Amino acid sequence: MYMERGCWYYVNISYTILCLLLTITIYLLGYLENRAGYTRKHFVITFFTTLFTLIGVVLILFAFDEQSIDYAALILPVSLLTLSYGIIKYDFMEIRTLARETIFENNFAGMVILGPGGRIIDYNKAAQNFFGELNISLENYPIERILHREPELLEIFKSEIGSDYSLVINGEERFFEIDTVPLGDYQDGNRKMLKSIRDVTEERKIREELKVLATTDSLSGLYNHNRAEFMSLAQREFARDKRHNGELSLLMMDLDSFKNINDTFGHAVGDEVIREIGNTIKNSFRKTDIVGRIGGDEFAVLLKNTSLKEAKKAAEQFRKTVAGDKVIYGEQEIT
Repeated sequence: MYMERGCWYYVNISYTILCLLLTITIYLLGYLENRAGYTRKHFVITFFTTLFTLIGVVLILFAFDEQSIDYAALILPVSLLTLSYGIIKYDFMEIRTLARETIFENNFAGMVILGPGGRIIDYNKAAQNFFGELNISLENYPIERILHREPELLEIFKSEIGSDYSLVINGEERFFEIDTVPLGDYQDGNRKMLKSIRDVTEERKIREELKVLATTDSLSGLYNHNRAEFMSLAQREFARDKRHNGELSLLMMDLDSFKNINDTFGHAVGDEVIREIGNTIKNSFRKTDIVGRIGGDEFAVLLKNTSLKEAKKAAEQFRKTVAGDKVIYGEQEIT
């Protein structure tokens, strides 16, 4: 290599030497104070990797004629090989540690690792927050000791099958799925279990909303005939009353002249009539009765604990209510 040294050459090489010296110093301090999980192997590999590079730079600085060897270029491959060995052999870049931070420590789901005898070995921040809502502090104790005041939760943690658990947080009931993942083998005597705690409250809410949409008619607000929800509930109630010799009555109703309403005023007005009738049905019968829309303009009401005489009276009263009701749509008044 042929080189002429200028001002910026000394600035650059001084900066390089400073970085290398700082690297050695920082790792030495970390090793002495045992920070960030430094081990003797980590330090030795880093020290020699940096030292080799530093020697190459110093040789260029002090043992360099007008035409000489680039010692840094010769030594850097040795440093690179040493560093690569450390990465592969000793997890030098702490890839496993980073993976643990990402997958375990920072996971939204709470995670608790139980060792032999149900002793808590490890847990993440989400698990700590979950147990904090129960005023329970996680320590390296058997799970029976930690959860002795929560027998239901204790049974879940002792079991090897998943379970659901609910907890009131800030006045709101939250739902959690607690699953189990076995770690290790029964035969090695070092059996462990990973318990994951996942908040599924929002999923439950969405599922309930979808269930309502699937079983409820959008116009009338009554049980939807397309999903046979009304029929299912009616059959269940019929079977129950049959076992207990109870009285059950069924009203079958349809709207008079509904086709004429659609033909005369349009389907938008017909939809408004269905909507109003649905509201009238819900307000005219008991909360315990089962009401549903079973056709285009056909409705049914299952009256629990109601005799035939009482049902006829209720039916006539409802007929009068509907006959005296008016549906206003824009400037249209429909009876």
